[in-house]
Amino acid sequence: MTFIKKSILFLSLISVVSCSAEETPSAPPISDITIDNFPIIDGSDSTDPLRTILMCKILGFNYKWERRPFTQEPGADIKMIVPEYTCSEDERIYLNTHCLKQSNTHMSFMNLIDDKVEMVIAARLISRDEKVYAEENGVTLIGKPIAKDALTFMVNPLNPVNNLSISQLQRIYTGEITNWKEVGGNDEEINPYVRNRNSGSQEKFETLVMDGLTIGDFPELQVGLTMMSPYYQLEEDKQGIGYSPFYYYSVIVDNGSTRAIGINGVEMTKENIISNTYPYTTEVYAAVRSDIDRNSTAYKLFEFLTTAEGQNIVNESGYVPLDKASSVRSIYGANDITLSTIYTDLQGISHKTRQKGIMIKTDVYRDGKKHSTKILAE
Repeated sequence: MTFIKKSILFLSLISVVSCSAEETPSAPPISDITIDNFPIIDGSDSTDPLRTILMCKILGFNYKWERRPFTQEPGADIKMIVPEYTCSEDERIYLNTHCLKQSNTHMSFMNLIDDKVEMVIAARLISRDEKVYAEENGVTLIGKPIAKDALTFMVNPLNPVNNLSISQLQRIYTGEITNWKEVGGNDEEINPYVRNRNSGSQEKFETLVMDGLTIGDFPELQVGLTMMSPYYQLEEDKQGIGYSPFYYYSVIVDNGSTRAIGINGVEMTKENIISNTYPYTTEVYAAVRSDIDRNSTAYKLFEFLTTAEGQNIVNESGYVPLDKASSVRSIYGANDITLSTIYTDLQGISHKTRQKGIMIKTDVYRDGKKHSTKILAE
């Protein structure tokens, strides 16, 4: 079968169009997006700064980063984006209460399925529970990666352990390894912390890290339901270990209350996300309903996010932009979650013999497990 026939068959089976960031069509006309027709956007707590910066850049507002003034210690609370509005008070209230929703990951997807919001920007794809709910309501969603992030594993700053292998990490969370001395630390019991079901971090952890392994009975209530709970818990527990998006750890919190550890000898740094050397590199997604009006401002903004100008905003927010060599588009909802990646540069990919061409990689997430296939088009 020729390369062209293979490509047509492959892309028709998954209903996906993929292209590199440099090949993405020019930015859609978004000059007509105003306060009055600004789309209703929801998302995860960790993507709140990106959503707010996006609003500021589209509507022409300046902004600044500030720590929330909710605690007596100035550096203890999280950082947030504070827009410098040049509109009326009524318009400011409209943008903050109607357009920029602040639900968590799970509720934002539920709101999108229920048609209460027009777009979601979140740290993961649709969850298993949300997928079932979408199927019950006959709804499908269109999603695509818009940025890169990573799942960060954190310990108390006094914990001497700096690195864990993938196997050690998995065995800690299956309950096989129970003492820090087994992984080069002190002779102390390990206290693993997990997130609540359907949280963005928990979904990433189950599919990306545990990959079908049975997680030990670690109560969700040990951590709680907020993004800051793991930080508060680990700040007080030098024997604990937990996880969080790297962006939330390094940009939003960034106060030294916890310390990120390396995995498989690779440090948890932004540079290692960019180079894809950190093993738990992930992606941030934008999603809309598949029945969205293609002429709506929400869809224009959805398409804008993967243009060069949109990726500049992603970079300005502190996230890692998408690779120039690849782009991923997904359609999900009633069917299995399917991701396709086209690599236009095969350097760094190991082969028995040197090969040139285009590699198309497909990951299908079925019942929480990833099934991968690759096609090399010479």
